[in-house]
Order: sequence, then C-alpha cells, then structure tokens
Amino acid sequence: MKKLVSVLLALSVSFFLANFCFAAEHPGTAHEHPGKTHAAEHPGEQAMLSAGQIIQGIKGHIARVTKESGGVFPIHDTKENKHLKLKLVKVHEDKVSYIKKDDAYFACTDFITDDGKTKYDVDFWMKEGKDGKLEVYMTKIHKQDGKPRFTYKDDEIVEVK
Repeated sequence: MKKLVSVLLALSVSFFLANFCFAAEHPGTAHEHPGKTHAAEHPGEQAMLSAGQIIQGIKGHIARVTKESGGVFPIHDTKENKHLKLKLVKVHEDKVSYIKKDDAYFACTDFITDDGKTKYDVDFWMKEGKDGKLEVYMTKIHKQDGKPRFTYKDDEIVEVK
C-alpha cells in the first residue's frame, strides 16, 4: 500500500510539473480568458475586453477582409511560399485569451481552402486601437491539416521542426 501511495504521489507531482515544462497550444494563460475588468480595480491599467468583444472583433475583421477580397480570406503561406484563398469555417470561441505582457488579445480560427481540400488553423493577435476598436497586428498559420507549425512557450512562438 505504501508503495502504491508513493507511485501515485510521484505521478501526480510529475503531471503537475509537466504542465509548466511543456509548450502550450495557444498563448495567454489558460485560466486567464478575457473577462471585463474594471480600471478602478487595477489603477493604471486599461479595462480588458470580454471574450465576446474579442470574438466580435475578429469576426468583423475576417468579414471585412473577405468582402474586400471577393469572398475569400487571403493569406500568404510563408512555409510553402504561396498565396492562399481561404474561407472561414469557425472562430474558436473557447480559444480567445488576453496576453498580459503584450497587452494584446488572441483568437484561434479554422479556415479551409476555397477548393475545400486543405484545412488551416489560423491564429490572430489583436490590440485596441486609438478608436477603441480591435486591430489585427499579426496573423499566422498555426496548423495545416492538423499538423502544427509552431507552439507557444511563455507566450513566445516556438517553431516545430
């Protein structure tokens, strides 16, 4: 019995520590999904946007770019050095986060090529502009057909080789 307890304790500690050692799928803290904060509670800090506001902002950005581009979302695939024409499948409403060190927001999306053959997971980073609206400042292909191109460690991008 003593041996079983020791093994279970060792496994529990290992599992707990592994969460801190390995890279994450998305930036921001998993427990730090955006929720409205009040500037009065955090003097000197701007109020964080809610997850709903981030989702609305990214959907608006994608819709605007898609409309301006004739019904497709254009993105350059730097790995394969080609221009893609994508169609939005969905915004992962459970995968939005606040990145404190950058005072920025993050959203994860799924797209498919206009011919329907290839699926892309595209990540977006946004900041509030002077007008209070979210502005996308970085867009990056995270996965192609489920195969990751990078991951995150301490909110920094780590390329997958």
